[in-house]
Order: sequence, then C-alpha cells, then structure tokens
Amino acid sequence: KIQTLLIRVEAEDGLYGWGESQAPIVPEAARSLIDRLLGPMLIGSDPRQTNVLWERMYKSMHVRGQTTGFMLDAISGLDMALWDIKGKAAGEPVSGLLGGPFCSRLPAYISGLRAPTVEERAALAERYFDEGYPAVKLYLGRGVEEDIANARAVRERVGDGRRLLSDLFWVYSLPEAERLGQALQDLRVEWIEAPLPPEAVLGHARLAEALKVAVAVGEPLRTRYQFRDWFERRALDIAQPDVARCGITEGKRIADLAASFHLPVAFHVGVCLGVAMAATWHLAAAVPNFYIQEHEPPMFDLSNQFFKEPLRVEGGHAVVPEGPGRGIDIDTEALRK
Repeated sequence: KIQTLLIRVEAEDGLYGWGESQAPIVPEAARSLIDRLLGPMLIGSDPRQTNVLWERMYKSMHVRGQTTGFMLDAISGLDMALWDIKGKAAGEPVSGLLGGPFCSRLPAYISGLRAPTVEERAALAERYFDEGYPAVKLYLGRGVEEDIANARAVRERVGDGRRLLSDLFWVYSLPEAERLGQALQDLRVEWIEAPLPPEAVLGHARLAEALKVAVAVGEPLRTRYQFRDWFERRALDIAQPDVARCGITEGKRIADLAASFHLPVAFHVGVCLGVAMAATWHLAAAVPNFYIQEHEPPMFDLSNQFFKEPLRVEGGHAVVPEGPGRGIDIDTEALRK
C-alpha cells in the first residue's frame, strides 16, 4: 500500500494540469494546506507565472515554518500542475519551456532489489543489467557487516564492469559510515546515499572528505537555501532533489545552484506515482549537470494503470514524454476504481 496526493488545477479556459506531492504518510496534511491556504491564493492568477506564484506561496507563511515539510510538499504539487498548464497553453513540453532538452532518453538506475534472499537479489541485479539498465542501487542499512556481505554477493554475481550504488537510509553513526564506506569503496560501489541522520550536515562533510566513494544526499531537502548549506560545506558529492518535494520551479534553481558548485544532480524519486515521475523526467532532461535517474519498477507499473498513454522505459532509459505540458494525462475513471 502507498499513499500520495494527486492535485488537479484547472484554468478559466478549461486547460488543466496534474501535480503530485510526495506524501507517503499523512497526505491529508498537504491536502489541508492546499484546500485552506495555498489553493485559494492561486484563484484568479495567471497559471503561467510559475516563478511569481511559487514566491507568493512560499512567502505566505514566513516565520511560521514555511521552509520545509508538508508546506513545501504542497507547494511542489501545485507548482507541478501549473507547469503542466503552462506547457499546454504554449503548446510546448515542459522540458522545452525550461530551456530545451539536452536529451530525450534518461539513463535510469534500478532503485532496490525486491527479493527475500541475497542470492535472489544478486540474480535480480544481473537480470536488470542484462535488460540494459546502466546501474542498480542496493538497499542496505541492515548493519555494517550484513551490508558488506550483501554488496559483496551482488558484486561477485554481476562482475566488475557493472555500476552499483547504495542507499544506507540515514541509519549510521559517522564511525560506522566510514567503516562501511571504505568497504563499499573497495567493492567499487559508486555512491553511498543517505549514510548519516539527515540533520548531520557536518558529519556528511567529514565523511565526504574521508572517502573516495561519492556521498549522495537530497531527499529531505526542499529548497535552494537548504541545499546551499550542504554545497558550501562540501557535505555531498551528488545532489538528489526530489521534484515531488521541491517542485519544478525550485528544482531547476537547485540544479542550477549545484552546477555553480560543479556538482551533478541525480533526481530522487521515492514513493510516488507517474505524475511526479513525468515531471522529474522533464526537469532532468533540461539540466546540463544531470547524472542518472532513479527508477522504481513497482511504482512505475502501478502508475501506468492510471494513464491514458503509459510512461515508457526502454533499454534501461526513461523516455521523456512528448506533447504539450508533461505529455501525459490521467484516466480519472481508472483512478477512481
């Protein structure tokens, strides 16, 4: 079971856009903010003025906790829908409105190997590589020794030439993360994601300096202001903003800021449906410092049950939808069922 918040915004001329807030727990909180605060302040506005409307929503709760959490999740979902309308009004895809796509197909990595035993997970990784995916991310965070054993088993099965990533789920202390990071480095794992608790900016900075393996962070951060602190402290090597938590408007600003620090961006995609996926793919295509795209097959397969035209992943690459806006539309009857 998953929970998310889908948002439909309609303009006076009948154009409408879909947005999604990444709210896998208590999505009602983001909905309440939209119903009671953010939605009413958009009424009568020009939906194409995405920068103006983002600033208006963000500043509506100055000094009242506007900087993160459900507030930004709600803003992001609305922002996503406004960009969909903006693209439809212009007859252009969102990636075009963002300055043009650098590519139409995004190299995608498999996020998580969903199998009960390490042997089955290793076999699943090999299968995904054979299907053309350029990388696979291991879900670790089970303890240092068990994590090392799991990563070693997958590496031995897939061989040296295959790209492995890892997610540590914020569970380790700095000494544990250093020890695990060094072992994963020896196993030629490309990055360690979320190794320490999300508040530990200085700890991540020390870890990034101590290890050769890249440190990837971004899922809990929602604005350029939050990312700036991490960039300035060199607390990450790969930025992972989540478009369902930062929106397209702020997501582009975060990517541009990362580029000024010569840092790549690998957009995070967590528990969400295809509305957020499609928005992420459009933004990723328009970012020159894009690195690789997260892809979760279970969420992808579920999402395509609700689209009039399905999203596509071919040969391990996410195909950016064509057509005005995000190039997708929801079958509302299928969604109701």
